[in-house]
Order: sequence, then structure tokens, then C-alpha cells
Amino acid sequence: MAEECSLYRAIKEDPIASKELEVVFQNNWGITADVDSTCLVCGGDPYEKLAQIIPKNRTIYDFGAAYGFQSFWFRNHKKYIGISPGTERPFRTKNSEWYDMTAQEFLSNYSIVEDSFVICNYVPDDEAEALIRLKCPHLFVNYVMHGDISSMFKKEEE
Repeated sequence: MAEECSLYRAIKEDPIASKELEVVFQNNWGITADVDSTCLVCGGDPYEKLAQIIPKNRTIYDFGAAYGFQSFWFRNHKKYIGISPGTERPFRTKNSEWYDMTAQEFLSNYSIVEDSFVICNYVPDDEAEALIRLKCPHLFVNYVMHGDISSMFKKEEE
């Protein structure tokens, strides 16, 4: 049997988070095809490390948050904001807010607060990643873009 991931173990050890985990699994059709106890998050390890080094007084924006289990690592930060389209019922912590929309929709309607930290983890949309990089000064990107994106950063010539 494969080893449980550290995030799964940490959630199961917390009585409130453990109940929340059950709720998420009960309310998201097909979730077991995406995640299990060995991997709750795509690229899960960086979240745990980031939560340790990002100051607790920062708001965390997580683009591509999916089910949001990783919000557990940020439960002691100022706020965790998960942005991801199509998740029926994400994992919730006391400090979390959720937006069921794309990165482009979010950044068109909301501003990133000063002194925040942005995570862009496995967002397979080149346009979204380029926009996040332009609008968010403090960020971590855990996904390699496809092709040459330099044209997205060029200003139009007059």
C-alpha cells in the first residue's frame, strides 16, 4: 500500500478538518478519480513548504485551487483565497474564501491586496499564468508554460 501524503495525515489528525474532508468527498462527484490519501493536491509538497516560509500576516491567493485541501496548510495565515472554476464544494477553513471562476475572471473583477502572496499551481492556461505574473508581485508558479510567452509581455507599438 502506498504511503499517505503529509497533508492527508495532518488533516486526519485534526478533528474539525477531518470532518471537512469527509464533507468534500461526499459533495464532489468523481473526486476519487482525482485525489486519494497518497496525493490530495497536484504538486502537494510545495504548499507545505510555502506555508512554512510565507509570513502569517499575508493573504494567500491560490489560483487553480481545485478541491482546496492545501488551504489547511494556510489556516493560520491572515486569509486564504481559493480561485478555481468547477469545484462543487471545496475544503474550507475558518480563514478561507472561495471564488468559482477562472483567473482571468477573478483578476478582471477583484484586486490583489497589497503584501499578499500568490500561488499558481498547475494552471494549464498560458494566458492566465501570464496575467497572474503581470498583476501579482509576490508569487510562486509551479507549472511550466508551453511555448514562447514573450509576446504576451510586449507592449503594443504605437
